[in-house]
Amino acid sequence: MHPMLNIAIRAVRKGGNIITQNYDTQKFIKEDIDKKKIFIKNILQKTYKTISLVIYKSYPNHIILNKKNSFEKNKKHTLWVINELNGKNNFFKNFPHFCVSIAVVIKNNTEISVIYDPIRNDLFTSVKGQGSQLNGYRIRCSDINSLNYTTIAIHLPSKTHQEYFSYLNIYKKLLLSGISFRSTGSTVLDLAYVASGRIDGLLDFNLKPIDLIAGKLQTRESGCLTSNFAQKNKNDEKNNNKIASLTSSPKLIRLISEKIGEYYSLK
Repeated sequence: MHPMLNIAIRAVRKGGNIITQNYDTQKFIKEDIDKKKIFIKNILQKTYKTISLVIYKSYPNHIILNKKNSFEKNKKHTLWVINELNGKNNFFKNFPHFCVSIAVVIKNNTEISVIYDPIRNDLFTSVKGQGSQLNGYRIRCSDINSLNYTTIAIHLPSKTHQEYFSYLNIYKKLLLSGISFRSTGSTVLDLAYVASGRIDGLLDFNLKPIDLIAGKLQTRESGCLTSNFAQKNKNDEKNNNKIASLTSSPKLIRLISEKIGEYYSLK
């Protein structure tokens, strides 16, 4: 096993243990929302600190970031990118679908990814060039060749977003083609599910790289591709605006591209 992967697994499990230990505890403070928010904030801080201590013990000179830090790739340093709880609203509502993730970036490339679902004890791991695994077993993305009965996770944007109506057009077009959509509240765990074939793809309208860095390696190593939706502009074809991304198998990307090709392109 890659030595940094071993440390990442140890760290993410310790972080996940803190999350699960406090998962039931928050039920007793339901009536006070402000107190509950402070409680969860403290859990996230403790989780981040615990994960960081495990990493620094073995790699004291590496840089550790989370989503609050500005993320800039740097060839001179090895970066550990921590998402201590993806699916915070699910955790807040006692909906058991969230995860802890770590990505290791070396010389501008994501080399290692670990995604841990502490409720189901599912551990998704990936090393660049060595494939993806779930609990030690090799995984591949789904090989579906029809839009009928296809299940795609969707990460919806805010209604105030300037491209909101463009999103609705894509959603409507694909919904009428037979695709079933799921909005789970944990995009990183969605990507792990895409990598393992549990769902067929992820349609993401938010495009926040630091949130998805761990999941992107998982899907790529399992045979998936990620393509960007670009709205076709008749006046200037070279300046298409990227409004969403789709992560799925090459077959499914091709099928969806054919379905929406009149209005959007996938690159």
